[in-house]
Amino acid sequence: MTNTNAQEASKVAEPLLRQGDSGAAVTELQRLLNAKGVKVSVDGIFGAGTQAAVVKFQRANGLTADGIVGSKTWVALRKVPTPTIRLVDVALNYDPTQFPHQVSALEWLQSQIPAATLNEFARRWRNQ
Repeated sequence: MTNTNAQEASKVAEPLLRQGDSGAAVTELQRLLNAKGVKVSVDGIFGAGTQAAVVKFQRANGLTADGIVGSKTWVALRKVPTPTIRLVDVALNYDPTQFPHQVSALEWLQSQIPAATLNEFARRWRNQ
Protein backbone atom coordinates (compact mmCIF):
# COMPACT_ATOMS: atom_id res chain seq x y z
CA MET A 1 0.00 0.00 0.00
CA THR A 2 1.50 3.30 -1.03
CA ASN A 3 -0.32 6.48 -0.11
CA THR A 4 0.53 9.61 -2.02
CA ASN A 5 -1.46 12.29 -0.23
CA ALA A 6 -3.42 13.14 2.90
CA GLN A 7 -6.78 12.54 1.21
CA GLU A 8 -5.93 8.91 0.52
CA ALA A 9 -4.69 8.47 4.09
CA SER A 10 -7.87 9.96 5.55
CA LYS A 11 -10.00 7.46 3.61
CA VAL A 12 -8.47 4.61 5.59
CA ALA A 13 -8.53 5.16 9.36
CA GLU A 14 -6.04 2.42 10.17
CA PRO A 15 -4.15 1.33 7.07
CA LEU A 16 -1.91 -1.71 7.28
CA LEU A 17 1.63 -0.37 6.90
CA ARG A 18 4.93 -2.16 6.39
CA GLN A 19 8.41 -1.49 5.06
CA GLY A 20 8.27 -0.12 1.52
CA ASP A 21 5.09 1.92 2.04
CA SER A 22 5.08 5.69 1.77
CA GLY A 23 2.75 8.63 2.00
CA ALA A 24 0.64 10.54 4.48
CA ALA A 25 -0.24 7.51 6.60
CA VAL A 26 3.46 6.74 7.06
CA THR A 27 4.10 10.38 7.98
CA GLU A 28 1.32 10.12 10.59
CA LEU A 29 2.87 6.89 11.90
CA GLN A 30 6.28 8.54 12.22
CA ARG A 31 4.80 11.55 14.05
CA LEU A 32 2.96 9.28 16.48
CA LEU A 33 6.10 7.23 17.13
CA ASN A 34 8.03 10.41 17.94
CA ALA A 35 5.21 11.60 20.21
CA LYS A 36 5.45 8.28 22.09
CA GLY A 37 9.20 8.74 22.57
CA VAL A 38 10.43 6.43 19.80
CA LYS A 39 12.59 8.69 17.66
CA VAL A 40 12.38 8.31 13.90
CA SER A 41 12.81 10.67 10.94
CA VAL A 42 9.52 12.04 9.61
CA ASP A 43 9.86 11.67 5.85
CA GLY A 44 6.78 9.68 4.85
CA ILE A 45 8.87 6.67 3.82
CA PHE A 46 8.58 3.39 5.72
CA GLY A 47 12.21 2.35 5.54
CA ALA A 48 14.47 0.33 7.82
CA GLY A 49 14.58 3.09 10.44
CA THR A 50 10.81 3.28 10.67
CA GLN A 51 10.55 -0.49 10.83
CA ALA A 52 13.07 -0.61 13.69
CA ALA A 53 11.12 2.12 15.51
CA VAL A 54 7.85 0.23 15.03
CA VAL A 55 9.39 -2.99 16.39
CA LYS A 56 10.77 -1.09 19.39
CA PHE A 57 7.35 0.48 20.06
CA GLN A 58 5.56 -2.84 19.66
CA ARG A 59 7.91 -4.59 22.11
CA ALA A 60 7.54 -1.79 24.66
CA ASN A 61 3.75 -2.05 24.47
CA GLY A 62 3.39 -5.82 24.64
CA LEU A 63 2.42 -6.22 20.99
CA THR A 64 3.64 -8.72 18.42
CA ALA A 65 6.93 -7.14 17.34
CA ASP A 66 6.72 -7.84 13.61
CA GLY A 67 7.34 -4.32 12.31
CA ILE A 68 3.94 -4.29 10.59
CA VAL A 69 1.52 -1.59 11.69
CA GLY A 70 -1.93 -3.11 12.05
CA SER A 71 -4.99 -2.15 14.08
CA LYS A 72 -3.49 -3.06 17.48
CA THR A 73 -0.41 -0.96 16.83
CA TRP A 74 -2.55 1.97 15.66
CA VAL A 75 -4.68 1.75 18.82
CA ALA A 76 -1.57 1.74 21.02
CA LEU A 77 -0.09 4.69 19.10
CA ARG A 78 -3.26 6.74 19.43
CA LYS A 79 -3.93 5.87 23.06
CA VAL A 80 -3.92 8.95 25.24
CA PRO A 81 -2.42 8.26 28.65
CA THR A 82 -4.63 9.02 31.61
CA PRO A 83 -2.58 10.94 34.13
CA THR A 84 -2.90 9.94 37.75
CA ILE A 85 -3.65 13.02 39.80
CA ARG A 86 -3.79 12.55 43.53
CA LEU A 87 -5.77 15.08 45.52
CA VAL A 88 -2.98 15.24 48.06
CA ASP A 89 -0.60 16.43 45.31
CA VAL A 90 -3.03 19.18 44.37
CA ALA A 91 -3.33 20.24 48.01
CA LEU A 92 0.43 20.26 48.55
CA ASN A 93 1.03 22.41 45.47
CA TYR A 94 -1.85 24.83 45.96
CA ASP A 95 -0.72 28.36 46.79
CA PRO A 96 -3.65 30.73 47.43
CA THR A 97 -1.40 33.79 47.20
CA GLN A 98 -0.49 32.83 43.65
CA PHE A 99 -4.12 32.35 42.63
CA PRO A 100 -6.22 34.73 44.78
CA HIS A 101 -9.22 34.52 42.42
CA GLN A 102 -9.41 30.80 43.18
CA VAL A 103 -9.82 31.29 46.94
CA SER A 104 -13.47 32.25 46.56
CA ALA A 105 -14.03 29.31 44.22
CA LEU A 106 -12.42 26.98 46.76
CA GLU A 107 -14.57 28.41 49.56
CA TRP A 108 -17.68 27.85 47.46
CA LEU A 109 -16.63 24.29 46.66
CA GLN A 110 -16.02 23.58 50.34
CA SER A 111 -19.49 24.89 51.15
CA GLN A 112 -20.94 22.35 48.71
CA ILE A 113 -19.18 19.34 50.26
CA PRO A 114 -20.58 17.90 53.49
CA ALA A 115 -18.37 18.51 56.55
CA ALA A 116 -18.14 14.75 57.19
CA THR A 117 -16.64 14.23 53.74
CA LEU A 118 -14.10 17.03 54.25
CA ASN A 119 -13.17 15.65 57.68
CA GLU A 120 -12.70 12.15 56.22
CA PHE A 121 -10.48 13.56 53.46
CA ALA A 122 -8.41 15.46 56.03
CA ARG A 123 -8.07 12.34 58.20
CA ARG A 124 -6.90 10.23 55.25
CA TRP A 125 -4.54 12.96 54.03
CA ARG A 126 -2.85 13.19 57.43
CA ASN A 127 -2.32 9.42 57.53
CA GLN A 128 -0.51 9.21 54.18
